[in-house]
Amino acid sequence: MRHWVVAMTWFMTLCGSACAAQQTPPARPNILFILSDDQNPDTLGCFGGKVLTPTLDKLCAEGVKFTRAYNSSSVCTPSRYTCMTGQYASRCGTPQFLKSFPPGRQSNVGFNVQVAPGSWNVARVLRQHGYWTGFVGKWHTGTPPLLSIPADARLRDPEVGKKLAENQRRLCDYIKEAGFDYAASVYRGNLADHKLDALQYHNMEWVTKGALDFIEQAGDKPFFLHLCTTLQHSPAPNQSLRGDPTMTPAGYLPAPLEVQASRAGIAERLKKAGIAENMGHATWLDDGIAAVVKKLVDLGKLDNTVILFFSDNTTLGGKGTCYDGGARTPCFLWGKGRIPAGQVCDRLVQNIDFVPTIFDLAGARPPAEMKLDGMSLMPLVTGAQTKWRAALFLEIGHTRAICTERWKYIALRYPPQIRQQIADGTLGRPAYHMDVSLNLQEAALKRHPAYWDADQLYDLQADPQERVNLIKDPQQAQTVADVQGRLKDWLAGFNRPFGEFVP
Repeated sequence: MRHWVVAMTWFMTLCGSACAAQQTPPARPNILFILSDDQNPDTLGCFGGKVLTPTLDKLCAEGVKFTRAYNSSSVCTPSRYTCMTGQYASRCGTPQFLKSFPPGRQSNVGFNVQVAPGSWNVARVLRQHGYWTGFVGKWHTGTPPLLSIPADARLRDPEVGKKLAENQRRLCDYIKEAGFDYAASVYRGNLADHKLDALQYHNMEWVTKGALDFIEQAGDKPFFLHLCTTLQHSPAPNQSLRGDPTMTPAGYLPAPLEVQASRAGIAERLKKAGIAENMGHATWLDDGIAAVVKKLVDLGKLDNTVILFFSDNTTLGGKGTCYDGGARTPCFLWGKGRIPAGQVCDRLVQNIDFVPTIFDLAGARPPAEMKLDGMSLMPLVTGAQTKWRAALFLEIGHTRAICTERWKYIALRYPPQIRQQIADGTLGRPAYHMDVSLNLQEAALKRHPAYWDADQLYDLQADPQERVNLIKDPQQAQTVADVQGRLKDWLAGFNRPFGEFVP
């Protein structure tokens, strides 16, 4: 309880945020980018959830809340790639990706893109501009060779501990080679990717500790911290509250970390607030962010820090597709004296916009060879630019989509080899939107009756669940022509075929 009470005191420092806008902030702000995992709106109070998330709610209320924020590819890996590069995942230029999908061949975006050492990304550019750059938490965009450890290994076995520590060192070195000065508390990907039975639960405190250490080490330099939590992804995050707090992918800790409000007190706080106990994981995440914010307050850094919050995707029956149930995610931007307080933005924004926004804030100019697909959000949120985009482009697996303020058009086009396998019956599995048979595709299939249709048109105003395909409605002929024309124009810039749009 003591940690929680102390952490909440930072709220008092924000009460004058409206007046602070009259002051001229320092030229180069610290930038904290919080990327949560599989976070649905019902796990955030500021997006309508019946949960206890006071820190995130306060930041959202004191900043700009985006109601139409999308990822460009709705699964972990490509979404994270875009957040770090500012470009669509199908532009990935690693040898592995280009070997599978060389220019001139239709790409299949999934868990196959990487932020590789030597490639341009937000951290590498900011580091060249004098920023102290750090990564903490879930990486999931490529890994170096790691030591093999049996699934049933005992983490307290000294030999196993040595291997875990070595793997953590390799991961951190890999991330540093990609452009980060600091890397700690790293998960290679999903918890299941570690393939260790003892690590099948989350450890939010370990992630928080990595973030706190980074902020302390930043000194007087402006910093950029990419803080990627593993919550709210599977395994069931609420069950992890009862897990062993000393177990981490880097080995076991000699004692639980006391860096944020105690797990043990969450149930009582939820009961007092009238919140269901099974939503404790939302508070657990919020407590970690509260500890990070408190550290910024204690070091006098909060007033010169901009905080961007986003989830890599949601899991509302659309993950792994172009439907809103996976592609539309919670998002807000906060910054005392820089970001207007108490604003709600309904314009179409996307994770391609985050890197340009960060560069804008930092006064950083990317190299000419770094392709950026998005636009800075700063002119939009400050009112300096009223004209904004009319549509978004989305891609995943064998689908491409156009999303306007009212309409969503989805095109499902299989490449020649898949079409041939479907025709001769040798594919051996359903032809999902992605080449995976995970439950995320099954969930989308159940939710969207027109899942298999090659062309789909949805009226997002009248049918936000995207259940009624209007593609054959004669009254929508002009709308169909418009969105298909937009998709053709967008695809023309990728040097890759896609059905009849780019033969």
